Amino acid sequence: MSVPGAPGEPPHSPTWRKQDWAYAQLREWVVEGHLREGQKLDEARLADELGVSRIPLRHALSRLASEGLVVDRPHRSLLVAPMSLADAEDVYAGRTVLEVLLATTATERAEPGDVQRVRAVLDVQAEHTSGGHHEHSRHDDRNFHFAMYETARMAATFAALQRLRLLSERYIHLYLKQPSRLQESLSQHRAIFEAFAAGDRDRVAELTERHVTEGIQVLRGLL
Repeated sequence: MSVPGAPGEPPHSPTWRKQDWAYAQLREWVVEGHLREGQKLDEARLADELGVSRIPLRHALSRLASEGLVVDRPHRSLLVAPMSLADAEDVYAGRTVLEVLLATTATERAEPGDVQRVRAVLDVQAEHTSGGHHEHSRHDDRNFHFAMYETARMAATFAALQRLRLLSERYIHLYLKQPSRLQESLSQHRAIFEAFAAGDRDRVAELTERHVTEGIQVLRGLL
């Protein structure tokens, strides 16, 4: 059976190495559930589906294993990593601390150009949400937060958050599948942005923490 393409998956670029292309495609398939948690990964079939040889495929799978999305079992088939509430609680606890730090620092350091850049990203999310383009929701959510956090200019902290964000992508996809969550997420982003644009550090901290912790609260009812 063919593995379907994932909505919003990265476009093929002739400048990409085959292993990077395979990694990007497999990551989307894992996040969006086309490769299900606990599923054994058939390397021959995946190589055929992706149109690559086994060597770049193995590089891609190794990278996914290092990121915690695939479980590499010695002398046995690789598995898509399972999802659990305990795992989500762990990831979201770390995200809460780092996102509040990055958001407040970004608010303190933001220049007019930074505010305009974040506003433009938020406008794209609003356009997608109002137009019913829900396949972009997870990417829009990430783009908004990252555009703001980059303003903090804290490269190491931001890199740590990016890893946690990657681990939480499957959980974010799970709760954003509910239509009511899309509009609520946009409303919360608008409130965070208004505080960010106004330079209100304390308000940004409050709203960012609430935004992240609400996510885990929703997941407690889904997992």
